[in-house]
Amino acid sequence: MTAPAAPDYARDEAWLAFPGRGGLERSTPLGLTPVVEAEAPADVFFISPTTIADKESLNGSWDADDTLAPLNPAVLLGQASVFNGCCRIYAPRYRQATLTGLGDQGAVDLAYQDVATSFRRFISEHNDGRPFILASHSQGTLHAAQLLQREILGTPLQDRMVVAYLIGGYTPNAFPEIGLPICDAAEQTGCVLSWNASKIGSAISRMVINDKTYWWQGALKEADQPPAICVNPLTWRAGSMETATPAAQNPGSIPLPHTTPVPAPTPGLTGARCHDGMLEVDLGEAPEAYSDQLTRLAGSYHLNEYGLFYGAMRENAVTRISAWRAAHRAP
Repeated sequence: MTAPAAPDYARDEAWLAFPGRGGLERSTPLGLTPVVEAEAPADVFFISPTTIADKESLNGSWDADDTLAPLNPAVLLGQASVFNGCCRIYAPRYRQATLTGLGDQGAVDLAYQDVATSFRRFISEHNDGRPFILASHSQGTLHAAQLLQREILGTPLQDRMVVAYLIGGYTPNAFPEIGLPICDAAEQTGCVLSWNASKIGSAISRMVINDKTYWWQGALKEADQPPAICVNPLTWRAGSMETATPAAQNPGSIPLPHTTPVPAPTPGLTGARCHDGMLEVDLGEAPEAYSDQLTRLAGSYHLNEYGLFYGAMRENAVTRISAWRAAHRAP
């Protein structure tokens, strides 16, 4: 099967989100305000999840429009926009592995090739030595875990990375063994965190973290899998807890939005606890806006892993950047 043509990241249209364009990633839920881009103290490099609807090809075209990639607007409005309170946002278009292609290592490798190329372009042409956040979701997290190992850890970039939010995908808790701590406090920097959200006790939803093939230290690894990282976004503490953090500590949730205006966040929608590698949440009878096919069939809140904790993530990005700047005495 012939692969789609590669994107050229020197061209503006090769970026799903890019500063100065006033795209959907600059939208905010009602009541919130984005930072002025020229005054943003940091950047975010955001690797999007699978947004393309193509089920026939192994890799989608990087320039697929919103008809062919119908989740593009939702990802910008409900995920990338988390960071518009702190950062300039860069999100590359790439030849995503389709839902079919995710089972083909060649298709996954091709998608990663684009992500790595765009990251190098981001660093060399746009970042200008500033602190940056690495953020991702779902397929994006698969690529981000490899990008951390191949492009960031053990290089001067590691000191500039404020935090890595690798959400909605298997992220092994072995990162400390290769020099990257797991985040265990709200103000900690230079660390990695992850969560995968599900209903309490859902066994099917664990398929996202169990028995995964993943890239580790130069090769694909298929056995002896470490547990998945789980950091609770309501406490920013790592590891399992017996009791859930109460919903009162959740500053605001939004369902995955597809159009503007984005409604104001709902405070206190759900609490959360990390348990056996999963982030368990309890929405009771889930509001219709948070209930989708994955929720109904597998007990998974995968599509809303950013939205359920939108307010907490937005506040935390600002907190960690402030901590990084204080530690580095940044003006």
